[in-house]
Formats: sequence, structure tokens, C-alpha cells
Amino acid sequence: MGFTTVGFICFLLAATIACRACPARFRAALLVLLSYAYYCTWSAWAALLMLAVTLAAFLAGKAIEAAHDGRHRRGLMLASLGALLILLAAFKLTPLLGSALKGSVWVPLGISYYTFKLISYVLEVYWNKIPAEKNFIPFAAYVAFFPQIVGGPIQRADSFLPQIHRAPAASWNNIVWGLQRILLGFFKKFAVADNLGLLVSFVFDHMHAPGTPLVLGFYAYPLQIYADFSGLTDIAIGAAWMLGIASPENFNAPFAAPNPSEFWRRWHITLTTLLNDYLFIPLRMALRNLGNAGLVLSLVATMVSIGLWHGIRWTYAVFGLVHAGYLSIDALTARARKRYYKAHPGTGRLTDWLGPVVTFHLAALAFIFFRAATVADAWYMLGHLRMRIGAPSAEFLSLLANQGRFIILGFGAYFVCELADYLRRHGQQGQAIARLPLWRRWIVYYCTTVAVVVMTLLLLGTPLKRVEFVYAMF
Repeated sequence: MGFTTVGFICFLLAATIACRACPARFRAALLVLLSYAYYCTWSAWAALLMLAVTLAAFLAGKAIEAAHDGRHRRGLMLASLGALLILLAAFKLTPLLGSALKGSVWVPLGISYYTFKLISYVLEVYWNKIPAEKNFIPFAAYVAFFPQIVGGPIQRADSFLPQIHRAPAASWNNIVWGLQRILLGFFKKFAVADNLGLLVSFVFDHMHAPGTPLVLGFYAYPLQIYADFSGLTDIAIGAAWMLGIASPENFNAPFAAPNPSEFWRRWHITLTTLLNDYLFIPLRMALRNLGNAGLVLSLVATMVSIGLWHGIRWTYAVFGLVHAGYLSIDALTARARKRYYKAHPGTGRLTDWLGPVVTFHLAALAFIFFRAATVADAWYMLGHLRMRIGAPSAEFLSLLANQGRFIILGFGAYFVCELADYLRRHGQQGQAIARLPLWRRWIVYYCTTVAVVVMTLLLLGTPLKRVEFVYAMF
């Protein structure tokens, strides 16, 4: 039951009504039941696996807190982390095994997300940053919370558990705000990501054919994956709000970032901050005596881990290595650039405008490795990105004739989404609407509904085959 199905919308509305009607002391248990019911629509066996892993981590947290001997605590922590990482790696390797055996593989939905939640919890308990949870029901709700199970965001226990203990039930204003956020996510998915996906899929599937405009795929793919992933996050955050849970943001205008370091502070924020706290900082401290070499090694380990989190593939590893190179250069030249800009303030102001343009192109280059089927395909595309002189291929002309209007709609809708996100971040949308007088609120709701209906009618005739969110596969 994907997020873009009518079944999910009906399930979410029923869950919202049930949470508001349920007595406060039973709401955590209700969320567990709802989350496992939702998960079972994908796989009952995967739900049993998640329950077993959740119970094991719950008991490990209590054992770590109860242990007084330092070596014993450390051993319990390492054993818990080792078991979680082995479990995650085993399922990440199954696509390779299936490919080798030419058979189908089974990967549990959202295993990357809930495994990282549990790793975070074990480490936070070990470092005495949070107490071990005493009640299994709230802990199970934290791990299985269905709005976050498909694609995050990866919420930490110290943010989620206090909310679940307060017996969440969203106010009507928050329900309205949640619905608005969900509509924005649907718009990003249907109007931007799926339409641009027509062009992206064509380019990457026909990259070796003469007359394929590779440069269009280079520019379209970053917009597609951003709209797809941030749209998924919008739906998750909105659904959580409707159930009374505030989720962390996962994106903050990443393509407006002035440099690669800032890009990763704005892209997939919950994953990057988690790995920064649990991998980069400990490694940096352990290798501090190596100076800049230790810094580079720490960045390489962190970014390759981010790449391999998506799957055990060379393309993902190279994606991480490319970004590690960006971040290393950015970090090693930071002081020199700061001194230069201080001495030449006019140049600094110019880079404020040029920085996002350069950062976008660097990110787009790395995304080629993320999207390509093989590293060889990625290198081929990089070597042939120049605009080719000559007639486009007959296949590309056919794509434009049949689906060109949807591709153009995708590019246009992307900028509408950027404007909507900008207004939301600056308080002109979302909860600000709930503070308007009733008659003005209904005007906003009416206009939003009309816009969504019109967009739906425009899309009804499309030959698009609706696809699942890209990050749902991770």
C-alpha cells in the first residue's frame, strides 16, 4: 500500500480519526497496531522480522543501562551494533545474490530506516544521552511508526519517545497543516518527479544511441530525484502531523547551497546528521593526530557509508567517493578562501550568486553515478555530455511527440514546488494559514483544491506508468 494510493489515504484518515477518539493511555498501543497493520500490507514475514529486531534492541538497551562494568557495557553495545549492521548488510547484499543466481530476492521494506533508528538508540543509551525505554509499546511505536517506515525521515528516540509518552492526538489545525503538506508531496511526485522521469529514463536507457541528448538527463535527474524524495518526506511529515507527531525536516533548499558542505547540511538531513554524529566525529577524533590526512580519511569513510547505505553497488560507492572529494577540497581550502574573501569582499559577494550554480552542477555530476546502471555507463555519460550537433534520434522525437507536454509540465512544476517550499519555510504557508480568519482559510483551501483537481485532470491522459518513490527501495 504505497503512499500515493487511495488505500493509503483512506487508511491515514481512519488512523487519524481513531487516534483522536482513542483514550490517551491506549494511543501508543493503537499506533503500534496501526503501524504493523500497514506494514503487513507489504509483508507479514517482514513485519515479524521487524518485531524480533525491535524486541532484541529493546532488551539490549535495558541491558546496557543496567550494566555497571565498563567493559561489559561496551561489549553489549558492540554486539548489538554488530548484529544490526550484519542484518542490514545481509539484506543489502541480497540483490547481488539474486542477480548472480538469476532469481528474485526479498528485501524488507524500510529496513535501512528502522535499522538506523535502532543503531541510534543503542548508541544514545550507551553514551548516557537518553535513558533506556522501560515500556516496550512506545518503543515499538517508535521503530514501526508507519509514516516514516517507507522513506524516513530517520527520527531519533529523544525526539519521538517524549511525544509518544504524551499520548499524541493532533489538533484540527495540525491536521489541516498535515493535509496541506501531503498535497505538496503529491504534487512533487506526480507533477514533477514522474513527468521528469520520462526524460530521465529515456536518456539513461538510450545513452549509447546517437542523437540522445545526454545533457538533458544531466539536468533533469537532480530535479527528479529531489522532487521524488522530498515529496515522499512531505507526505511522511504531513501524515505524522495528522497523528500528533512532529517529525524532523529532511531537506532545506539543497540546490541553493553555496558549497558542497552546505549541500549535505540540507540534503537528507536526518541521515547525514546521524552519520556525522556516530561515524564522522568519532573517526575524526580518533585520527586527529594525522591532521588533514585524518580529516580526509574520515570524510571518505562517512561519504562512502552514505553511498553504500543505498545498496552494495560500485556506483553508490563512487557516488560517495566523489562527494568525499568535494568535501575534502571544500574543507582543506576553507581558511584560504575565507582570508581571500575578506581581502576581496566584491569577490565574496559574487560567489554568493555563483556558489549555488557550481554546487548544483557538482551534485548533478555525482548523481550520474547514483543513477547509472554501471560505473562504465556513468563514465560514458560524463565523457559525452557536450551538446551533440546533429539531428536528434527518431526515438527521442517520438518521446517529445507523445510525452513532451508532460516533460515540459515537469520542469515548470518544479519551480512551483520551489516557490511553495520557500513560502512554507518562511512562515507564509502551513501553520500560518491556520491563523487566518475562517473565510480566508476556506478561500485558500478552495484554491488549493481547484489547483490539485486541475493538475489531476491534466495528468489523466498521460501514458505514464506510475512508479513507486525512488527512496522506498532503500
